[in-house]
Amino acid sequence: MVQKSFLEVSEENHSNLVEFIERLRTAGLKLPGHLGKVNKTAVARACGFSREVFQQNPRFARTLDDAIKDLGIDVPQVEEPEPRHSRDKARIMRLEQQLAAARSESHELRRRLRRYEAIVDHMATSGRRVIS
Repeated sequence: MVQKSFLEVSEENHSNLVEFIERLRTAGLKLPGHLGKVNKTAVARACGFSREVFQQNPRFARTLDDAIKDLGIDVPQVEEPEPRHSRDKARIMRLEQQLAAARSESHELRRRLRRYEAIVDHMATSGRRVIS
């Protein structure tokens, strides 16, 4: 098995990038985007190399920048979340208060249980009643 040199791998990856851009161009598509920028991870995966190549190799970055100017970026439409109504906020606040009260009550009941268990243990071992 013959291992490829770094330059051969770099040339192969660059040709994959150029082919990917050409396929998009002939299909009339744009580069994949995310949050208004090109999705470098998607481009790198489609071309078969790591995303970091765009930061490490200026030639790849230039090729991608030229493709962005030529093809543009396809930014998916994101549905805006429905605004929370004040009624929902009030309900959430009420439920949070109920949860806090239940937690506090649970904590107090567990404290009492530990105390009563200690009294029962003392009575069982000593046979004497605890006055508290």
